[in-house]
This record gives sequence, structure tokens and C-alpha cells, in this order.
Amino acid sequence: MLMVWTGTVATALPPFAHQRAELFATCAGRLAALAAHERARGLDAAQDHSSMSGDFDFLLETTLPDALDEGVPATQPRGWWSSGWTEIAYLLAEEAYSLDQGRADRARAAREDRIGQCQDVIL
Repeated sequence: MLMVWTGTVATALPPFAHQRAELFATCAGRLAALAAHERARGLDAAQDHSSMSGDFDFLLETTLPDALDEGVPATQPRGWWSSGWTEIAYLLAEEAYSLDQGRADRARAAREDRIGQCQDVIL
């Protein structure tokens, strides 16, 4: 069962369909990248993150008609999704390969923050 959290102002969904579509596409990409990373390492969390990515894909599909009516180009959601993927892939690479431990720690914190923002949307 998919539940969307809209309980507080800080975690409320954006008011416009194009903003929700961007959020959903970006989170789908972020979680897909994390799931691919985890799957490559045989981590159990990969299935949960892959499932959440699918939930965001579903939310995007349901929001997309209204976003298109608001003027979003049909190709834009793929760009948002790719940006989310790239963002997490970059942070994972920084975390794993940086020779500077402080930089690696900041990348891990940023990745956890970005994923946490998405997890806060779905209960």
C-alpha cells in the first residue's frame, strides 16, 4: 500500500502538479541509483529502495497529465529522473573513492539527506 505523507508544512507536497512531478521523478531516479548500488553489493536494502523507486514512478505517472497541462515538456520527467540518478551516483562515488575522509563523510551525509527527503514523502 502506497501512502503519501502530507502531515506538516515542512513535508507537505508542492501545490502545483509540475512541482510534484519534478519531486516524484527526481526521487524515483535517486532511489533507483541507490538500489542499483546496493544490488551490485548484494545488500538487502536494494529491494526496498527499488520498490520505493517504483512507487515514485507510479506517483509521477498519476501526476504527469496535470503537469503536462501546466506546460511541462513531455521529455522533462526523464531529465528530472536522470538528475536524481546522477546526483546519488556522484555522491556514492565521492563516498567510496575520495581520498579525503571529510569529503567522503560530507558526501555520505548529503546522500542520506537526499534519500531521506524522498523517504519522508512516502510512509
